[in-house]
Amino acid sequence: MRQSLRQTPAIPRDVYELWLLRIWSSHLHRDDFGMKDDFFALGGDRATAEAVRAEIEARFDTPLSMETFLEAPTIERIGCHLRAHSRRLNEEPVVELQPHGAKRPFFYLPGGEGTTLNSYAFARRMAPDQPVYGLQSRGLYGDRPPFSRIEDMASDHLESLRTVQPRGPYLLGGHCAGGSVALEMALQLQRRGEQVAVLAVCDAWSPALVRLRMSNETFLDDLVEFYAIIAAGFRHWFNADLQLKSDELRALEPRQRIAHFMRLARAHGAYAPDEPDERIERILAVFRACSQSDYAPAERFQGPLTFLRAIDSKFCETLTEGWEDVSTQPLRLRRVPGNHVSMLTEPHAEAVAHEIRAAIAEAGVS
Repeated sequence: MRQSLRQTPAIPRDVYELWLLRIWSSHLHRDDFGMKDDFFALGGDRATAEAVRAEIEARFDTPLSMETFLEAPTIERIGCHLRAHSRRLNEEPVVELQPHGAKRPFFYLPGGEGTTLNSYAFARRMAPDQPVYGLQSRGLYGDRPPFSRIEDMASDHLESLRTVQPRGPYLLGGHCAGGSVALEMALQLQRRGEQVAVLAVCDAWSPALVRLRMSNETFLDDLVEFYAIIAAGFRHWFNADLQLKSDELRALEPRQRIAHFMRLARAHGAYAPDEPDERIERILAVFRACSQSDYAPAERFQGPLTFLRAIDSKFCETLTEGWEDVSTQPLRLRRVPGNHVSMLTEPHAEAVAHEIRAAIAEAGVS
């Protein structure tokens, strides 16, 4: 598959769109399109459409007539059709961000917003033969609430991880709050005698600084501030400017704020048209669970730790953010372009991927 021609490649917003994007790309032999692009305008013909339709029907085990396909031949609309039958695929704890290749997989933990697909651009840049799996935060989808302890999050993720790779050495990484979860996973594996060959943390506070700084943060209580933070992320993840106005939000009742925010998010393409209003409430619950867990590692990590510090980060206040105290080995510090969010998106994703590939190569386990 050739590289995307877009300066900012379109990002699938859930697992349904992720799989549809792969199916379309394999038949159209291109990946320079977005969720709203018409199949036939991209070069598809009736025969190719029938092959795509049949593969979608088989992959999702959901009826999809050619008439339905032709009514709105876009990934966005077909995704809505599939989710109308079932949303269970989004509840899977492991997301194949880059499933190709025979190398040892890299497992990625998302930040406080909980969705692994925000790192899709980074996963694409890792290498055509380097598998990357995202570990989805519990509570983002489905009936089960988020864990309240980092230790429990890590234990749950390890159960999911072992369905892909039963034994080590393991390659782990996480962004923001996902860094602490990845650390705790590494410590639990360490106690079991398993090797963690790579632990990469992307622009995150160390656990000690989370406990110190969260008492001064207000965004988990001032929800207008929280919505503004998420909207700022949308600009990088989905190239979507919600044009959110804090004064307008503050004038609304709490339930009206949620509806207003989600209406803007759907209208500007940050969410699919059928995304329910509860999405932002679930993200808030995951954020609170990660941020208020009061996590303190029980021991130090015995392996190598790579800390990727975004050059333009306003989230991190120091160069190393205390991660040098987490491992018994010297910290492998690398500065990469972008800010706290944009470091994992285009055009900066390649720099992060390069540094993690280098850490894997230095570990000598692939």
